[in-house]
Amino acid sequence: MTPKFLPRAFLIVNGLVYGALTALFVLTPRVWFSNLGIELVDEMGYTELQTMYIGMMGSMAVFSLMALIFASLLEPALILFLVNYAALAAVRSWGIYVEGLFDDLTLRLLYAELLSALLALVSLLSHRRAKQTSLGTVT
Repeated sequence: MTPKFLPRAFLIVNGLVYGALTALFVLTPRVWFSNLGIELVDEMGYTELQTMYIGMMGSMAVFSLMALIFASLLEPALILFLVNYAALAAVRSWGIYVEGLFDDLTLRLLYAELLSALLALVSLLSHRRAKQTSLGTVT
């Protein structure tokens, strides 16, 4: 895959994945919160969880797909995903390695976040390289 297409492929995949996850949390939120080990004491907590899971993931899906339409959003979207995945991995690592709270799913999510952060970085660097090449500034 050439550097020109890698960033777009990354954003397409992320937009579709975040869109699918958002749909799952809209259609069957209690099932998915339970799968994540989230059990609430008060039903009002579901509103907060839905705000974060549906609102945040939905906006990531929309922004990712908008970046495919509007070229000016491509690099900011890649930076956002890099920061997002790095932050998710850092916080999850804290829970795993410092607090010692994890299961198989938590470890798999950490590996996915680390891989996604790496792919976001490679996509960002590929985008910048392609931009430099198109401007004729690469030596």
